[in-house]
Amino acid sequence: MSLRPIKISFDALSGVDGSARFSFGETCTALASVSGPVAARLAAEHPARATVEVHVRPLSSVPGTAERYLGTAFKGIIERTCVLGQNPRTLVQVVVQALSRSNTALIAAEINACSLALVNAGSIPMKGMACAVAVGRRRVGSGIELILDPEDKTELDGGGCFAFLFGVDHASVQSDIPPSEMIWTNFRGGLGTSIPTSELTQAEELASKGAADVWIKMKESLGGSSSAGSHDTKMEM
Repeated sequence: MSLRPIKISFDALSGVDGSARFSFGETCTALASVSGPVAARLAAEHPARATVEVHVRPLSSVPGTAERYLGTAFKGIIERTCVLGQNPRTLVQVVVQALSRSNTALIAAEINACSLALVNAGSIPMKGMACAVAVGRRRVGSGIELILDPEDKTELDGGGCFAFLFGVDHASVQSDIPPSEMIWTNFRGGLGTSIPTSELTQAEELASKGAADVWIKMKESLGGSSSAGSHDTKMEM
């Protein structure tokens, strides 16, 4: 199984320190921007580290419960990714804009856009890169098939997103891809379905391979981010 073609660009948005757009195929795109560190409001100030604030905006309408949930999840991922202790009493604001209709793969695209925007900003030290992919589960007869980066038209019975942190300072000299650890997932079954541990393990292993491919494409795109306005890259199918 392979990912859909990946497209990455670094949009020069005004009024922010960094921004990035990430797509899986033609129907799953997210845009993220980063501002800060800036002086935090007194209520949001933390004496020992920077405070992270994430706002998630849907394709249309106003943010609701789902966007607030994702904002909290993304905040946790960013806090795992960044070194916040070097900028106490400051605020890092991240805005995530969905450019496609909501689905599991869009969540992965939003996480990847956040990671790239943070790197593009260059103002916050990072422990590594968070890379995410979606895994869907589809019933085939009496069994379950796991699908990496399922397309919108695929009929699924559950699934979810997996995010992995690839550490930049623990890279092995014997591998081009640094070791990673899963830092977040919302993988679940359909209504009334429980997920056995063995299936969750298989889904994580499949997602780990896909996330490594995302990391490679991110690394390739960042090679031209500082000198070029954008850099598009596609996944070999």
